[in-house]
Amino acid sequence: MKAAVAALVVFGMTIVSAHARIDLANRHGVQEIVVSVKNLEQATQIYTSVAKFDIKNDGPSDPSIVAAWGLPATATMHDRLLGVPGANKGLLRLVKVSGVEQVQVRSSARPFDTGGIFNFNSLVKDMDGVFEALRDKGFQGFADPNRYTLFGKSYAGAMLRGHDGVVINLLQRVNQPYDDIPKFETMSHIINATQMVADYAASFEFFTQKLGWVVRWEASPTWPPDGSNNMGIPNSVLLSGQVKEKAASFAAAKDADGGTIEIFHFDGIKGRDFSDRAQPPNFGIITYRIHVPDLEAFAAQITARGVVLHRPIARANIAPYGEVKLMVVRAPSGAWLEFFQQI
Repeated sequence: MKAAVAALVVFGMTIVSAHARIDLANRHGVQEIVVSVKNLEQATQIYTSVAKFDIKNDGPSDPSIVAAWGLPATATMHDRLLGVPGANKGLLRLVKVSGVEQVQVRSSARPFDTGGIFNFNSLVKDMDGVFEALRDKGFQGFADPNRYTLFGKSYAGAMLRGHDGVVINLLQRVNQPYDDIPKFETMSHIINATQMVADYAASFEFFTQKLGWVVRWEASPTWPPDGSNNMGIPNSVLLSGQVKEKAASFAAAKDADGGTIEIFHFDGIKGRDFSDRAQPPNFGIITYRIHVPDLEAFAAQITARGVVLHRPIARANIAPYGEVKLMVVRAPSGAWLEFFQQI
């Protein structure tokens, strides 16, 4: 039975109580991105004021999540779920972990540094306005917004790094409509999250052959003739041909109604690798939370293909989904992929 909905107000936003259930019966794919933060209130204010996200759930995390993640029993968590008003996918969960030591996953990282989850992607209609608003909240761009072409379509793009090392990738469609996604005011729901990978072939095989996901696209971005780019790579280096880039995007299934995962690789430039830090409770983007319709069947399929479960199947309670079964798999880049099924 669905619990009654209560509400309170924080930062002028309506917060739905911890028992307003979101039904995931038809969801297959990335449901949310989980970010571990040092200051929950400060991080929340960024997304409610700039992104215009609603707070969909707020409260102490169930201890079963601490156990499922393999954290010490001394650890406690408080989480806050945010997203576009009226949308129940592409959500952002901010988690404050206490009682355990933490470091930043991608500490002082540059875009070409590998390991973990590099960024999450959101569509915008006013690139310059959102870029400036995020800078007012302490974010800084790797470069000012620029335009590029992918599959013959023009986009404006900018990447900014802010609280806890989180990188937001803003994308603006140029002369293309937004009627295929939930309506949004400033920033859209999270549509994708990217991993910077050291071994492109191994990562591509992991998603396609091991997990059985489908390839949405595979390409190399085309930058402007002057070499300007949103990755902060020196223009002269790109123009010299020293650096080549490859990227691919994967979905859980061809018709999956959930977010996607992208991998990005630089040939010709090498930085630091953060794979060993890419896990809870460290600060930053710590896991994809991916809903699947039958967790046991999926686990059997991928283990038969050689995938080793990093965390075994366990039962937990994740508000506002209720009781779930979940497990964790690590990508070759070290990134956590938490697969779960609503019961």
